[in-house]
Amino acid sequence: MVLLSLKIRMILIFAVAFTSTFILTSSFIRGATKKKFFVEDKYKKGRPKIPTMGGLAILGGIMVSLVITQLLYNLIPPYINLTPYFVYYFIVLVFGLYGLTDDLFAFKKRYDKILILFFLALPIAILTNDTDLNLIFTNLELGVFYAFLFAPIYVMVVANLINVHAGFNGLSGGLSMILLITAAIGSYLQDELTYIPLIIPVIGSLAAFMYYNEYPSRVLLGNIGTYLLGGALGGFLILSNQELFGVIILIPHVFNFIIDTWTLKIRKIPLEKFGAIREDGTVNSPPTMKYVSLKFLVTQYFRLTELKAVLLLYCITLLFCLIGLALTPYI
Repeated sequence: MVLLSLKIRMILIFAVAFTSTFILTSSFIRGATKKKFFVEDKYKKGRPKIPTMGGLAILGGIMVSLVITQLLYNLIPPYINLTPYFVYYFIVLVFGLYGLTDDLFAFKKRYDKILILFFLALPIAILTNDTDLNLIFTNLELGVFYAFLFAPIYVMVVANLINVHAGFNGLSGGLSMILLITAAIGSYLQDELTYIPLIIPVIGSLAAFMYYNEYPSRVLLGNIGTYLLGGALGGFLILSNQELFGVIILIPHVFNFIIDTWTLKIRKIPLEKFGAIREDGTVNSPPTMKYVSLKFLVTQYFRLTELKAVLLLYCITLLFCLIGLALTPYI
């Protein structure tokens, strides 16, 4: 009888996710260019057009890898229960489809992004066996409220945080890669390989996509990509019991969301979505938008090119990820 260890199967699934997404993204770029599914790159001279909605390629790569996952875990011993995969990736899929709908129809109301995503995240309740919330100094047993209220709200919030912290080449994809790998490491430190297989298809697919999405981007994630990755990260943090850890590593995203809400909803300053570039290639933030996002905040106070701003924002998130990992034994 043929036996495959869990580690070998994880490597195979990662390889399938990476390879399929790499091929699909290349094909998507050609197809999207022909169909004119592109947007202007506002921070490049001449404003070249770049294909968007590249998250479709990530979703396709994940789906291909899940077919292989089913074969490896169901046909070759030792067998593994795939119910968590079906529920988890149902959430990833519907969040991606919501993002695609947002790309096509551009939802304007924020309550759409709250109520719809909350209901789409409700299936996470099926997998929440541990309803105890660790608050460092105490544990709070939430019972059914954890499963049907806290967990879906958590996933919904994380997805929106990932979606809002975007706008530069490679920014959202790179930050999501840092966060997903950090969440996987945090899970391994707490529970070894218990939950890691769940996230492998997402990490493998995103790793391949970043080859095309890194600066200067040849394709953009689109809302389908940001919501898909946000749902994947939020769901994984819930299932691996890393709720507080997730809050720590997402502090820059939380801050970004707070200043966005403060500027647009409380102060009611009209949104200027894009800045401009100076003669030296540095980003010039809109004067009224310097407090609307971290990307405009850092380019307002530091004379940075788009690439340097992205790298700085990577470093800020990486710092909080390292803090979260350092605090893992205590949370």
